[in-house]
Amino acid sequence: MSTTEIEALRPFAEALARQACQTVLGLEANAATEIKPDGSPVTTVDRAVEAALRQSIENYHPSHGIVGEEYGNKDPEAEWVWVLDPIDGTKSFIAGLPTYGVLIALCRAGRPVLGVIAQPKTREIYLGITGLGAWLNDRPLRPSGVGEIAEAVVNLSDEDSHDATSVLGFNALRRAARWTLADGSCLGYGALAAGCFEICLSGVYMSNYDLCALVPVVEGAGAAISDWRGQALTLASSGGIVASANPALHDKVLALLAESGAIAV
Repeated sequence: MSTTEIEALRPFAEALARQACQTVLGLEANAATEIKPDGSPVTTVDRAVEAALRQSIENYHPSHGIVGEEYGNKDPEAEWVWVLDPIDGTKSFIAGLPTYGVLIALCRAGRPVLGVIAQPKTREIYLGITGLGAWLNDRPLRPSGVGEIAEAVVNLSDEDSHDATSVLGFNALRRAARWTLADGSCLGYGALAAGCFEICLSGVYMSNYDLCALVPVVEGAGAAISDWRGQALTLASSGGIVASANPALHDKVLALLAESGAIAV
């Protein structure tokens, strides 16, 4: 797939990221929280950010589809579809911790090709284009060259994000790695792309709006990302995901997960 058309949309994606960060910073002091029917929290800031991003997309690219966590889907079968998670890590946001991010992805024919992970507080914006590159505030990203799990640092999602089967993989990777880090949320995938550590493992409760933006950042840097079975992540994906600093390491991580008996739904 040619990157020319995708690269042409990079300035718009960057503008969306800046808009989202400004919206978060402008409203966070007065954020109100509700509990959704599924038991997860949502704030007035989540909804305001997604509403603003959707309006911008509809204004400038009305033929593009939109998939969002808070306001559902518009033309999800379109060739180009934006995928929005206005605040990934809402619990951290509510707690006042900067371990959350705004996720913006662009899919073409169902495949994530451009992704943004933005942290309003620290003003960090990770942006990746599959096949072209990945950047942190315009600085090119390069992942680690570590090729063995025993030498790798792994960022594990919260144990509560796993079920009785997937926790087997969680524990196997924790035992095999050099050492582990507690859940770094979406920012962990950006840090992996930047070479800060080697493996990220997320549990089974991921939705397409949680994962699509991560794919181009990780792949653009030259690292690897997939579901636990090694299948490519698409707009239709959900469930557990894993990323590794390089394809050779990724193969070993997938083999370990399979040997552990873990299967992500």
